[in-house]
Amino acid sequence: MKQSFSDGRGSVNNITEPVPGGAPPGSTAVDDATAAYILETRRPFEDLRQVAGQLAGLLVLAAAGSKNAGPHHPLLDAAGLLYREAIDGIHQARVTNRARRHHHHLLQAAATLGAALAAAKRSPQIDPVLTPLRSAYDQLLQASQELPGFAMVAFEQGCCGRKA
Repeated sequence: MKQSFSDGRGSVNNITEPVPGGAPPGSTAVDDATAAYILETRRPFEDLRQVAGQLAGLLVLAAAGSKNAGPHHPLLDAAGLLYREAIDGIHQARVTNRARRHHHHLLQAAATLGAALAAAKRSPQIDPVLTPLRSAYDQLLQASQELPGFAMVAFEQGCCGRKA
């Protein structure tokens, strides 16, 4: 059976339900409780993505030699606020059995983004920020593959992408 629901931003998504005993990772089939979890965590997921993007942008400025790309850049304050809001949303989510792996990846992404933010506030050096940022991006990518509704843009060629 198909079920439609709104994500609160005007878009409607179709989710298949019910799923006795859960569904394999990456499956689009979810139960009602997991659909609610998806709605609860979509915003924090997007916020974490935005924080990662802001940090990546700051790293681009630093790599280009900008003197403004240091620990006192206003972008870091904005990213820190958004990060705290995302953390609150993640911790308040009602995690279903089907969503456990997704939630684990969100928590890991949040932890490593926190480390990247802290490093950016300490120093304008690139590597101490980039290493946890790459890890956070990887965790967000893994989370996006666990449940429907969490799309990621591929940045394999960007600063946060994996190098072969």
